Amino acid sequence: MRILFILFSTLLIAQDKKNKFDPNKLIDPEPRWPIISSPLNPENFLIINNSLDSTQIIIEGFRVQLLATKQLTNAEKLQKELMKSLNQKIYIIFEAPNYKVRIGNFIDRKKAENYRQEMIKGGYSSAWIIRTRIEPIIE
Repeated sequence: MRILFILFSTLLIAQDKKNKFDPNKLIDPEPRWPIISSPLNPENFLIINNSLDSTQIIIEGFRVQLLATKQLTNAEKLQKELMKSLNQKIYIIFEAPNYKVRIGNFIDRKKAENYRQEMIKGGYSSAWIIRTRIEPIIE
């Protein structure tokens, strides 16, 4: 009986010490939602990238892709080989799970197609054109 009395009195004391919760006094911070933009929005065709260089402009264009591989070393090896013989910028782009070797910054698809044909004649039979953001040469 004594144990029951101690247990009951402990519960009563614990109930008195509880703080009452008032949800009206709760202040939650505003959530930080991501900004979602449509790829079809005309504003996305011209992007000024201020984070790296205030003069760098990135627009939609074309590149010629020569390789997609899961091994970074294979992509870097091809990039080094191409840098010896070509006068174009060569990019390694990672899009999970592949590293992709791409060449050039073409605004005109026809110029990209001509360059793709040159790459095919040079032994890269699987070269194809990719529509992507490019860095145009500003003179």
